[in-house]
Amino acid sequence: MSALKLFDNKYMFTVENQATGSSFQVEKNEIILDGAMSNGIGFPYGCRNGFCGKCKATLIEGEVDYENGVPPGLSEQEVADRMILPCKCSAKSDLSIVLTELESVADIEVRTLPCKVDKIERLNHDVAKVVLKIPGNEALQYLAGQYIDLIHPDFEPRAFSIANAPHNTGLIELHVRLISGGKFTNFVFNELQEKSLLKIEGPKGSFYLRETSEKPMIMVAGGTGFGPVKAMVEHAIESNTQRKIDIYWGARTEQDLYTDLPQTWAKEYDYINFIPVLSQADEQWQGRTGYVHEAVLADFETLTNYEVYACGPPEMVRSAANTFVKKGMFENNFYNDSFDFAYQAGQS
Repeated sequence: MSALKLFDNKYMFTVENQATGSSFQVEKNEIILDGAMSNGIGFPYGCRNGFCGKCKATLIEGEVDYENGVPPGLSEQEVADRMILPCKCSAKSDLSIVLTELESVADIEVRTLPCKVDKIERLNHDVAKVVLKIPGNEALQYLAGQYIDLIHPDFEPRAFSIANAPHNTGLIELHVRLISGGKFTNFVFNELQEKSLLKIEGPKGSFYLRETSEKPMIMVAGGTGFGPVKAMVEHAIESNTQRKIDIYWGARTEQDLYTDLPQTWAKEYDYINFIPVLSQADEQWQGRTGYVHEAVLADFETLTNYEVYACGPPEMVRSAANTFVKKGMFENNFYNDSFDFAYQAGQS
């Protein structure tokens, strides 16, 4: 094992998984699971508090440290057998471990968990940010872009995309649009209170960031389809990606662009480009107008070497799928989540 290394004025250790060949750097005192997640490596986990044992790994070489002692998720025999819990320990040296990593979305367990409404914030006239807090001894493992079903005893389950990256998995952020005549969204806007108790079931869906690819990405969002795009971009930033990201956000009017976050990304990261597109712009609007997928078509001569992530109203997703193929996009490079549920009158 090598000695403590210094990179960019920070003490760093290397963690290598002999089962897969993956490796990553962690800072001194950084939780190993956090380091894996920041590097886009799929370590399994459940509670993230040292109780469930789902993240168990075998320590082949090196030393780890638990700030508050060995967690209850490990028996004395497992400690003697050099088992560790990456969700609670940090590295004291370079580490060599054996751990079965998650290979696909199918490897992630769909769970039903209680939650409490931590915060409700109006982002504009018809979009609210709802933040759910999962009990401290639990966590939801998911991939950036996936969704959950929100469960209330008085309604059928409703699907909402997770709008935050999977780094603090004790908090789940949802962007909820008020649907005219929608029973559940009207309840969220007019009756749901902070500290209310709900349940979630998830994660679900095949719309998630493909982290092993090196292709540049075009992300096309319509309305609150920006929510899962936000989660994917946040995760890409946290993972220190160098892949080019072009974000196209389509809305009716300027007030429907309910956050300035993509402008901030574009200013801070040279690999991120942001293009808002309005279909019902007023005279003061200085930016692009029309349909969002048409803006993509106008900006790219070919889409052959790109991955496209499209999320939002069904018509937008279908239009993007049909027209982007004509620009050379390969169908297996097109990932989408169509918000069909939002158009079920009287239910959403």
